[in-house]
Amino acid sequence: MSGKPTVCLRDPFNTRNSFVPREVFDNIVYYFDGNHSIKDIQEIYIQRHGKGDIQGIIQQVIEELDKNFLLDNSRSRDFIKKLKDDFRNSDIRKDAHAGTAYEADKEKLKDQIDGFFLSSDGPGMPSQSTQTKGLKGVIAPHIDLGCGGPCFAWAYKEIAESSDAELFIILGIAHTGTNNLFVLTDKTFETPFGNVETDKEFLNSLQKKSKTDYFEDEFVHRDEHSIGFQAVFLKYLYHQKKNFKIIPILCSSFGEADGNNTCSVPPSQFEEFVSSLKDTIKESGKKICIIASVDLAHVGSRFGDTELQDDTYLDKLRSEDTDMLKYVENLDVEGFNNSIQKDQNSRKICGYPAINTLLNVIDANRSKLLKYSQYADETNSTVSFASMSFY
Repeated sequence: MSGKPTVCLRDPFNTRNSFVPREVFDNIVYYFDGNHSIKDIQEIYIQRHGKGDIQGIIQQVIEELDKNFLLDNSRSRDFIKKLKDDFRNSDIRKDAHAGTAYEADKEKLKDQIDGFFLSSDGPGMPSQSTQTKGLKGVIAPHIDLGCGGPCFAWAYKEIAESSDAELFIILGIAHTGTNNLFVLTDKTFETPFGNVETDKEFLNSLQKKSKTDYFEDEFVHRDEHSIGFQAVFLKYLYHQKKNFKIIPILCSSFGEADGNNTCSVPPSQFEEFVSSLKDTIKESGKKICIIASVDLAHVGSRFGDTELQDDTYLDKLRSEDTDMLKYVENLDVEGFNNSIQKDQNSRKICGYPAINTLLNVIDANRSKLLKYSQYADETNSTVSFASMSFY
């Protein structure tokens, strides 16, 4: 907005947003807390600046935010209720990111993903050999494909060449707040390559073993990308080769910045879910591969940090990240947890809940780091991510 600092206001469900000048946010929107009237805000402005009739501006801001359902009122609540009802009544989880995070046309998307495998940072195209080598799982990124596509390709080359799985358990990250540590959905996932079905029988069995309703927060699956991106890559690999299904599981924050792994939710919920998932895997008798869809560090100005993102800083970040991933390579869940909690997760490793869950569930003997990458943007901010294999 004319080069002036702005603030993006977005609702918790990522359906609407509005950009307002920073000075408008600081002087007006900041006080939209239910405790200040228009008159109160006007008086605060006069106290701060000495003069100024801003009642008209305040009213304009109110109208703009209300138009975009960004005020907590009956209009926005009715809008959100309809979104939730529509999602609940649909069998399909619509593709929320085709045309933005990746190509919407399936032929263009195929070319785009081919390019990730063939890029200078990619692993090359998967071998056409049908030989399998007992792959139990992978870690793959969930950053936008345009930022981290080649790193995705390292994980999916491993799946293509070394997995005979018929069911993929995808441990994604819930970037929206939830009531429970885990969130399930049995909806079919739409992708440009075709639909990806969930294994409803497996999901029903998993839920029946649990006291907690893990479908309670299902609406957060609507726009969450961390599972949708993996569904796209799986369908790219297999859409004309073999049938497969997925188990979509979103993992919420475990309170990793607070030095514990269960936040305000009782520890028994984590133990209950992990135990139920392991039992359901065993009872299913199916060939299974677990995918942890995660990014690693989130550092820089976008994430509240002030350090300059120069080469020295990024080298240090790489060293800290790869030291942490050595615990994952050694399948050492306690060491991994301690490496996160020792500095209250100062690097903001968003993938912690899914990696923690993977390490507690997977029946693997060894792991290997396949690719580590960093993506730095123009705001002096960096996200790191990696691909790993588990056998």
